[in-house]
Amino acid sequence: MKWLLLVLSVFDAVATDAGIRLNAIQEANPFAALLYGTHPALFYGYKIVLPSLLLLMGGRTSSILISRLILFAAAVYALLAAYHLAWIVLAAGTG
Repeated sequence: MKWLLLVLSVFDAVATDAGIRLNAIQEANPFAALLYGTHPALFYGYKIVLPSLLLLMGGRTSSILISRLILFAAAVYALLAAYHLAWIVLAAGTG
């Protein structure tokens, strides 16, 4: 589950970047949008570092709270991945 969180967060960053560049989607998170507008590298750092920090915390402790946060974050990223896949399919069909 832990590596799934990292894979999904990277996919979210790459798919969001592609969607923004194609004018297919907008970043819904105002802070992430600000970072993207400043420089995409800041956006990628934000999107990848936060889940990585959560995973590091999970590796250093056996806290049930951290384990549940990792599970919750992975579930949210899985939903975002489904959303990204939906717009990618729609964009491919209209392109």
